[in-house]
Amino acid sequence: MNPVKIQIKKELKQLAKDLRIQKNLFKSKQREGTDTWEDLRTKYRLKNEFRHRHIARCLLRGTSYELIEPKVRVGNEPDMDSVESYKKEYLTRLEEVSDEQV
Repeated sequence: MNPVKIQIKKELKQLAKDLRIQKNLFKSKQREGTDTWEDLRTKYRLKNEFRHRHIARCLLRGTSYELIEPKVRVGNEPDMDSVESYKKEYLTRLEEVSDEQV
C-alpha cells in the first residue's frame, strides 16, 4: 500500500482519538461547571474537521457520498468546499510520492 495513504489513515485515526479525548474532557468540565466556550469551539472544530477529512478520504477511495452518509438532516450537510480542499491536499501528497518514484 502507498505510504502516503497509510499516513493519511493514521492522521485520521489520530484526529478521531483527539476528538474522543476532547469530548471526554468537555463532559468532565461540564459536570464540574468549569466548561468554557473555547472548549466547546475546540470540540466542534475537531468534529467538523474529522467529518470533512473522512468524507474526502472515502471519496478518493471511490466510495459514493450516499454510502458515506446515508442519512443527513436538512441543514446538516457537509461543507463540500472543505471536502474538496482536503481532497486536493490528499491528491497533492499522493502525486508528490508518485513523482518521486518515477
